[in-house]
Amino acid sequence: MHNALDMLNVCIAPTRLCNLSCTHCYVDPALLRDKSMMDEGTYRESFQRIEELFCRDKKVTKINVELLGGELTMMPLQFWERNLPWTLKTMKAWETLYDAEAALIWCTNLIFKDPGYIDLLNSVGTEFGYGIDIFVPWEPDTNRFLKNDKLLPRYFATLEAITGIKRKTLCITMSRGVIERGPQFIVDEFVSRGITDISCDMLYPAGSGKSYFLKTCTYGDVSDYLLELNSLVPQGVTISPLVEMRTASRSGEHYHYPGNDSYDIEIEPNGQVTFNSSYTGNESIFPTQTLSVHDPLFSAKAIFNNTPEYVSRHRMPYQACGTCKFAITCSGGWAWHKDLDPNMSSLIASGDCAGLKRVWDFADETTVGRLDRAGYLRRTEARRRQGGMTKRLVTTAVAKGKDVPLIEDCVAGNYDKYFTEFDRARLVAMKPGKLFEKRWVERLFFYDAIGAQIDDYPGWYVEAADEGGEELYRHIVYGNFHFLEFDPVAVFNEIRYRGEWYLSKLMMRTIQELEGCLPVGAETIGGSHEEMIQFCSQVIQMRERAA
Repeated sequence: MHNALDMLNVCIAPTRLCNLSCTHCYVDPALLRDKSMMDEGTYRESFQRIEELFCRDKKVTKINVELLGGELTMMPLQFWERNLPWTLKTMKAWETLYDAEAALIWCTNLIFKDPGYIDLLNSVGTEFGYGIDIFVPWEPDTNRFLKNDKLLPRYFATLEAITGIKRKTLCITMSRGVIERGPQFIVDEFVSRGITDISCDMLYPAGSGKSYFLKTCTYGDVSDYLLELNSLVPQGVTISPLVEMRTASRSGEHYHYPGNDSYDIEIEPNGQVTFNSSYTGNESIFPTQTLSVHDPLFSAKAIFNNTPEYVSRHRMPYQACGTCKFAITCSGGWAWHKDLDPNMSSLIASGDCAGLKRVWDFADETTVGRLDRAGYLRRTEARRRQGGMTKRLVTTAVAKGKDVPLIEDCVAGNYDKYFTEFDRARLVAMKPGKLFEKRWVERLFFYDAIGAQIDDYPGWYVEAADEGGEELYRHIVYGNFHFLEFDPVAVFNEIRYRGEWYLSKLMMRTIQELEGCLPVGAETIGGSHEEMIQFCSQVIQMRERAA
C-alpha cells in the first residue's frame, strides 16, 4: 500500500572517539578509539550539502540532524562554542526559508571531559529554545557506568546541571535489564532530574552488539513497557513514540520513530557519506563510488545512492501489514529489523508486531478525532499534476528537436557524467538491467525525486514488469511515485496479464466492483487502499472515454 515517507534524517559524526567502553555499541569498536576529528570547513560544508539535498529532492519536507559520536564532548570545547550556535542559526533559517520542520539533536553520554560544555548547552538552550534537543542514552546493562554503577552519580549530576535546555530526551535501549528494573525507575530517577521526553531504541546486531542482541527483549515487552510508562509519567512529560503515533494516526503522514525515513545518511569525520547510520566501518551501506560532502554533485549522487535504503523503508515484510490501518505511516515497523534472518527475528517476535500495534491501538483510541488524509492527498495530487505537466513539456521538447532524451545506455560507462545530465528536466530512456548497481525500481525513485520523467513507449510496461515485478507496479498503483507519470490503462493491462500477482487479483476484483456499483471489498480488508481504488476508477474513466 502507500507509504508516507518524507523525512531527511542526517547523522553527523564529527568524531567517533568515545570515553566509555560499553559492551554493546552499534559503532565498529575500532572507530571508538580513533582520534580523528572533523575540521570546521568539512562540518560547515556538511550543512551546505544537507540544504542542497533538501532542495533537490522534491519529496522531502522535514529535516532532522543528529550530532553524535563516539562522544561529542571529546572534541575541543572551542569547536562547539563556534559551531553549535552557528548550526542552530542555520537550521532556524531553513525553517523560515523552506517552511520545513528542522530539528537538531545533540547526542551525549553526559560524561563530560570539560565542564564548560554545561555552560555552552545552557546558553544555546536559553537562546534557541526548542531548536535543540539533548538526547541522552540509558543502557543499564552494558557496562556503561562501570562496576556497581560507579559513573552513575556523575551522569546524574550533569543531567541536573543542564537547566537551559527545554527538551531533554531519554533514549532507553530496550533490553532485559531495562525490563527488569521497570518503568517506575525511569520516573523516579530521570523525570525527577529534568527529563522532559522519553523514547526507546531496539537493539540490532551491528558493531559490538551482535552477541548483546541475544539479550534483547521482545516487541511485546516493549509495548508493555511503553504503556505502563505512559500511565506513570507526570503531565508535561512526553513519550515520543506515543506522541508521533497520535499525530500520524490522525494525519496519515510520516512517522519518524521506527526509522522509516526517506534518508538515514551518516557523515563521518572525514566527510565521507554512507547510507544507514546504524551500520559503521565495514558494515556500512556504501555508495556505488565513494561520496564526500566535498563533491559538488553531492545532492544528485546522494539521492541516487540512497534509493536501495529508500526502497527498504517502503517494504512491509510482514503479512499483518497488509490489513493494518496504521501501515501507511508505520511502514512495517522497526526499519533495522526488516532484514533479520528468521533465527534472529524469532528472538523478538512475540507479544506484538515490529510496529508495536498494541501501542498504536492505544494511541488511536485515546486521541480525539479520526484519520483525515485530506491534506496529504491534496499534496500528492498537486505533485501528480506537476509531474504530468513536466512530462508533456519534456516530451514536446524532444518531439520538436529542442532537446534529446537521456539514454541510460549512453552514459552507463561514465558515472560522473550521468549526474551532470540532470541540470534540467529530462525524458529518460531506461536500459535493461542495473545502472551503476541500481535496479529499475531504485532508479525510478531517483527520477521521481529529481523531477525527471520516463520514456514509457508501449513495450516499456512489459520490460518494467520483467525488471521490477509486482513490487514496481505496487509503487505505481499505490502512488509511491509522486511525480512520475504513467499511462493508467497500460499499467492495468500489464497487471491484468500478470494474473499470478496478488495485486492483479485485487485490482481485477476492485474494478469489477466499481463497474457493478457494488461495495468495494478493498475498503473492508483493512489497511489503506485509497490510492489503489482511485487508480482503478481512473482506469475505468479512461476506458469509457476511449470506447
